[in-house]
Amino acid sequence: MTSEPGDQVGTRLMFENERIRVWDLALAPGEALEAHVHRRDFCFIVVQGGHLQHVHPTDPAQSQDVQYEADQVVFLEAGQGLLHHKLVNVGEKSYRNFVIELKDT
Repeated sequence: MTSEPGDQVGTRLMFENERIRVWDLALAPGEALEAHVHRRDFCFIVVQGGHLQHVHPTDPAQSQDVQYEADQVVFLEAGQGLLHHKLVNVGEKSYRNFVIELKDT
């Protein structure tokens, strides 16, 4: 039996209003953010780059390894990319970004 993925797309909710949610996502080496789904358009700004693995919870063949660099900005629309995933820091240093979800999408 598998549980439904959550909508916690960061490690700490920093701000929320009727239009946006802003998350801090900080992962030490080996740490993971549990399975979640991106249900809205969002962007993230990388503060500390690192090597992450986007792990699909039921189909490992869909998992992706990605290297992110500091100051990188990524925007994804709902429905783009691997939306249902667990995020694992497989690198040797801490990783951090800020995620901004757009609620009206």
